[in-house]
Amino acid sequence: MACHFPSTSSLHPKPSNPPHKIPLRTITYPSIRCKKQDPILENDNKTENTSKKNHFNFLHVPITLTIIATSLTPHHAFAATPTPKTYHKKKTLKKTQQEALTPDQLKQWSQNLPVVSNRIPYTQVLILKENNKLKHVIKAPNASLKQRPEAVLVVLDDNQVLRTVLPSLESNRRFWDSWDEFKIDALCVNAYTPPVKRPELPKSYLGFLGKVPEFMLSRVKPKKESKRAMELRTAREEFKRQRKDELKKMREEREIIEKAIKMQKKEEDRKRKRETRIKKYEESLRDARKNYTRMASMWANLAQDSNVTTLLGLVFFVIFYRTVVLSYRKQKKDYEDRLKIEKAEAEERKKMRELEREMMGIEEEEEDESVPGKAEQNPYLKMAIQFMKSGARVRRAHNKRLPQYLERGVDVKFSDVAGLGKIRLELEEIVKFFTHGEMYRRRGVKIPGGILLCGPPGVGKTLLAKAVAGEAGVNFFSISASQFVEIYVGVGASRVRALYQEAKENAPSVVFIDELDAVGRERGLIKGSGGQERDATLNQLIEKYLYPNLAS
Repeated sequence: MACHFPSTSSLHPKPSNPPHKIPLRTITYPSIRCKKQDPILENDNKTENTSKKNHFNFLHVPITLTIIATSLTPHHAFAATPTPKTYHKKKTLKKTQQEALTPDQLKQWSQNLPVVSNRIPYTQVLILKENNKLKHVIKAPNASLKQRPEAVLVVLDDNQVLRTVLPSLESNRRFWDSWDEFKIDALCVNAYTPPVKRPELPKSYLGFLGKVPEFMLSRVKPKKESKRAMELRTAREEFKRQRKDELKKMREEREIIEKAIKMQKKEEDRKRKRETRIKKYEESLRDARKNYTRMASMWANLAQDSNVTTLLGLVFFVIFYRTVVLSYRKQKKDYEDRLKIEKAEAEERKKMRELEREMMGIEEEEEDESVPGKAEQNPYLKMAIQFMKSGARVRRAHNKRLPQYLERGVDVKFSDVAGLGKIRLELEEIVKFFTHGEMYRRRGVKIPGGILLCGPPGVGKTLLAKAVAGEAGVNFFSISASQFVEIYVGVGASRVRALYQEAKENAPSVVFIDELDAVGRERGLIKGSGGQERDATLNQLIEKYLYPNLAS
């Protein structure tokens, strides 16, 4: 397999459909001949002389051998793969240098390497990177990209190897800007070339002349430069300087033109946005004017419509009736209830005064109704009034024992409770059920049978229950649900009945059952006699809660 490139052919062929229009600069190179050597045809190739004076073998170029050797994936044995560094506490490994090859060994090493003949334009590298098909870009170790044209190998994601020649920075700046934008430098890798021994030169007979002292060479005057050579050198330097100035001037002009184009585009965009803003503002003004006109005509039509005025009058009448008339009736009814309560309290005070006179043996005298608090200065009367206000009944002493679950001396008010705002307000309504129960019953309000207080230990559930009993002035019965659980059958249910019987005899009263979750679990959860006893206790507790007046 061989390929030949004449000196007049361009190394940058244009693709049929180039995606990026980048100006290309034609660069001519000397003719190159590439040839792959087969071991079968080696004897025939020795006899044939295919190289000419103006051609040379492509495989003998060190850079080409370097690039081809690195790009081949099957021949991993030819490349020096980097080994990870191993560290040991006592022993340290020394780096071993690879032996340099002789020219014959280098020729034998590169004999079976295939030749990369498929070429692509350098602009195709950007397209491959954009499509995520570019794997590596292999360059020579001493290659200086962007400074001069360099031949590189392109490795695709399917391990296919292609070759191309990258331009210099001066010839195509836009290509290198796209190169930096895609960050292709991260994919560039250096090729591997084995070191080559320097050929041993034969020792010359006049080798001792190389050891001439430097002071003798310093006296030798260099050959004077001719006038023609000086003119050529000056002209060459002048030409380089002029070319450099022209390139710099062209670059500055191009930058100025690009800046002017950008400024012009910005000005056009700014002008377009200003015109769009003015149009939107005018449209909003027109829409607002139309809305104002439409709303004004609508309100004018509504004002002239008799049905609308009648409907508005009815609406305002309903609002006035609900806010004024109904509220007045409600206040009047509350006032009548307060008068009845005050009248009942006055009659109660009168009865207490009569009872006091009977106890003291004082004859009846006309009382001065203008001084209501005159008869209440007696301490016995005050005690009796407080007892009557509590609503408690006189305990019958005929074959009756003292209440077992009644707590005495409970004097807790809501003023002693702090930090429970909403719960405290809800429980104050329960107190009103005790103090003004007749008013609520007359209005059809059903007094709740119980309230469930839940929360972690120590938040004040027991204190709230005592505060309700203290504010209402009623008896307070307290028991823990764990006292219902006993080993004897029927003890838990009997204690529930005894608790509610004592509360009924000493009504009105508040019954507080602490730690209700000791018995208030799912029924039938525990098997055996213990579960049956707990279920019976829970059933009796639910029955007394729902029907407290039911005899059992």
